[in-house]
Amino acid sequence: MTEICVQAYTALEELQRKLENAGFEFVENYNNSDTYFSILNENDVENVDYKTLLDSSLIVRHIVGDSCDIKNLVYKKKTLDENGNVIKEIKTKLKIDDIDKAKQMFSSLGLTCWCDYINHNYEYKKGEISIIVQYVDSLGLFIEIEEFNSIKDKSDKEKFAILKDIVNSLNLPLGSDFSCKKPYMYLNKTKEHHV
Repeated sequence: MTEICVQAYTALEELQRKLENAGFEFVENYNNSDTYFSILNENDVENVDYKTLLDSSLIVRHIVGDSCDIKNLVYKKKTLDENGNVIKEIKTKLKIDDIDKAKQMFSSLGLTCWCDYINHNYEYKKGEISIIVQYVDSLGLFIEIEEFNSIKDKSDKEKFAILKDIVNSLNLPLGSDFSCKKPYMYLNKTKEHHV
């Protein structure tokens, strides 16, 4: 699965208006509560690169919306290109029934909790293209698009370029990183506050 995630420097309402003007229809909103645990100790967590950190981490994820209440353990295996862009991701999910017990179990095992945040998601759709507008406290607004059926046979780099073109066509003030790593950004942001 190839996806892009880019920061948007505008108000949520303006972004939503641009999407609607471009023919995207609002589908639903839901929240992801993500808590990341790593086998690395706290010092290593703060001093390793993103891929090493994610490769050694599990996510306790709770997705809640009007039409969903999903509890999973998630492991993500990412492939990065030479520029650090995530061009491929394989997600392994395991359904669980108790978020708090999972967190308690990982803490009891001595795993390091290095990120705990909520993604507020607003999903928009136009044909087969689904755009998720995400808001994360203390980080801001992001746009995420995953590959869709008609491009799934293209190379990872081609898919990344196509998804990037779709977002750029919205004419929004965007960041230059189309592979934002929100948990890592959050870790570094909270690290700044502790210094």
